[in-house]
Amino acid sequence: MSSQLRWSIIKQFSGRNTFNFRFQDVVKEFPEKHRVYLARILTDMVDKGMLYKITRDHYHIIPNNADPETYFPDGHQVAKYIMQNKEYYIGYASALKIHGLTLQSEVKESEVKEYVVTKKQTKPAIRSFGGITYQFIQHDATRFFGFSSIWINQLEKAMVSDLEKTIVDIATKPQLCGGIVEVGNVIFQAKARTDHDKLFYYFARNMNKSAKKRFLFLTDLLGLEWTTDHERMMKELGPGISLLDPSAPDQGRKRRKFGLKINVDPIHIKKKVLQGGNLV
Repeated sequence: MSSQLRWSIIKQFSGRNTFNFRFQDVVKEFPEKHRVYLARILTDMVDKGMLYKITRDHYHIIPNNADPETYFPDGHQVAKYIMQNKEYYIGYASALKIHGLTLQSEVKESEVKEYVVTKKQTKPAIRSFGGITYQFIQHDATRFFGFSSIWINQLEKAMVSDLEKTIVDIATKPQLCGGIVEVGNVIFQAKARTDHDKLFYYFARNMNKSAKKRFLFLTDLLGLEWTTDHERMMKELGPGISLLDPSAPDQGRKRRKFGLKINVDPIHIKKKVLQGGNLV
């Protein structure tokens, strides 16, 4: 009887291409069964390698051809499951991967991160599941925009920042994509498929002058097209000085034209980006 119920649960959800579910979903699908009994069945399914338990009441179906000892759902899937029924989007370095943009930084397997942007503060802000660290970054209402439902694998979609918003976000917080070299790398890689009208609109909505400064500096440094929109943005920078890379030491000369303290060697940035451009 329990064996039949186990396979009924698998069939019920996988049959409609739903590979994750909550305990409450199982209770709803099998109202004739007692909650305590269903909880025991799910625990048994985890022990038998049929399910992966993501959180206290959230489960993921392990594919038949996968090794239960080593299997872990895709990090983007887990982010989606954790944030179910909450406002979120996958952003920063994680969104770049979904958009097919290559990062040059070598990340150790033990340091893999999934970046999830939320409208409301999530505690704890950092959690770990299956060897992946999930970092939740809160954006206030003025910066919580520019995302949509995007395919993250062959079967599932999740909320992901679009290309232009991802560029704006990493220009605002370069440390969440590997530093200013990676920001330049992304701007350069994506130049042909970036909607520049949308990009400038997003920079205006973002209301972060440091992000604008970094974008303009990198555009100039890499010899990319300079338009009247760039000139207009230059006039909006104001008198303050920001760090080119917040994750690098606070040192270097000031470049007042862009309102930046150049704390990473521009020659190094340009060399790394143009070398990396050969990979695309």
